[in-house]
Amino acid sequence: MGRLGGEEFALALPGTDLGGALQVAERLRGAVEAAVLPRTGHALTVSIGVALIDPREHINAALARADHALYQAKSGGRNRVECGEPMLRFA
Repeated sequence: MGRLGGEEFALALPGTDLGGALQVAERLRGAVEAAVLPRTGHALTVSIGVALIDPREHINAALARADHALYQAKSGGRNRVECGEPMLRFA
C-alpha cells in the first residue's frame, strides 16, 4: 500500500483475481465505515476504484482506469467499490 498523493492510495494484490480484489476492497470499505473518530463521533467513508493490471500494460494506464472507477464510485453516491474497465486488447 502506498500514498499516490492527496487523499489517494494504491494497494497492490499480486496473484489476486478480480473477485478477490473486489472482496478485499469491500472489506476495507466496510472497516473504514465501521470506524468512528474519537471525541467527535463522526463516521468515515471511503470510495474505492479497482483495476486489474495486465503485465503488458503501462502502470499509468492501470492507475488511470482505477482512478476512473474511483470517480464512478464517488459520483454513484460515495462509500462504494467500483471496478475499472479491463485493458483494451492489442490489435
